[in-house]
Amino acid sequence: MNWKKWGAIISLLLVFWVWQEWPDGRLRVVFCDVGQGDSAVVVLGSFQALIDTGANKMKLTECLSRQMPFWDRKIEIVFISHSDKDHTGALEEVRARYKVEKVIDKPRRNDVVRFGSLSFDIIKGSELMEGVTINSENESNARSVLMRVVYGDFSVLFTGDLETASELALVGRGVLNKTEILKVSHHGSKYGSAKEFLEALRPRLAVISVGGKNNYGHPHGDTLMRLEAVGAKILRTDTMGTVSLTTDGKTLDVFREK
Repeated sequence: MNWKKWGAIISLLLVFWVWQEWPDGRLRVVFCDVGQGDSAVVVLGSFQALIDTGANKMKLTECLSRQMPFWDRKIEIVFISHSDKDHTGALEEVRARYKVEKVIDKPRRNDVVRFGSLSFDIIKGSELMEGVTINSENESNARSVLMRVVYGDFSVLFTGDLETASELALVGRGVLNKTEILKVSHHGSKYGSAKEFLEALRPRLAVISVGGKNNYGHPHGDTLMRLEAVGAKILRTDTMGTVSLTTDGKTLDVFREK
């Protein structure tokens, strides 16, 4: 056996593998298929932010292992939209596998987190909005954070599980602008994505993080029709698997697992 020849081949394969794993300088926003839950990974170079964790530990860690270089065991920021298990249930598993530098779970309105030219802008914090009626069943959803991730001309709006009353209050407050990408609230529930809210945003793409054959009827047909009415192309993790967006701040590439 020619060990030198095989050694050279193995070395070339390792170099090629590392080259593929090396950050390419473009922003990636990856909506992980975590079943009935929400989790997205934002990657820019060696920086990683996680927005919610879902509840399925195995699905999330599989997604993270595919999106992060094998040598990078650090996640700089974890944002938590609100306290529901399907948004936070895998947090301890993430902490066990990675060094998490900071968890932001109760941001305030107008807070901004920046990493170079990448910004995370809090439009609505974890506060309850004035004039929104709540009860014990929807308080957690009403506390959902509304956050816009901006990189150049690219923007994606993360909505947690915001419901109609909070959406309309935001419309009334006049703080909503058009966004290129919308993470649809509450897995496409009929209790969110109000007509007025969507008309203020006019997203080009609408991503629904949702589990297949779930017990809640998500996404609801009415919600899908409202999204289509504003011209949004719908991407769903239950039918497409993990959805990845890659941008240089101007152009956008969309990839789907299925």
